[in-house]
Amino acid sequence: MYNKLLLYTAVLRPILTYGSPVWGYAADSNIKTLEVAQNSIIRNIVRADRYTRNSKIYEDTKILPFKSYIQKLAISFFNNLPNIDNENVKLLNNYIPMPDLKRPRRILLDSYNPPNN
Repeated sequence: MYNKLLLYTAVLRPILTYGSPVWGYAADSNIKTLEVAQNSIIRNIVRADRYTRNSKIYEDTKILPFKSYIQKLAISFFNNLPNIDNENVKLLNNYIPMPDLKRPRRILLDSYNPPNN
């Protein structure tokens, strides 16, 4: 099981989360589709039946749930923006959400409170 989890975290999870720091405009249904895929993959790896709670599986395998993981990636990405040399990528941080838009970029960072500098 260890080797399968290692394969998942090294190969499959990066494929599922490619570009996730900039998925702020992604609908919840799109993120949910990827979350269901991750749940299915991990459930198959640990050979858990369908009555086992996902939270128990994540606790036992020490793998973050999908939304928590992409939130962690987004936080890391936006905290590292000042260190990036590409000026176009640095402009991603100057985003101002439209007030009538229901899905602002920071939907992934709802529970994140950045430190005040």
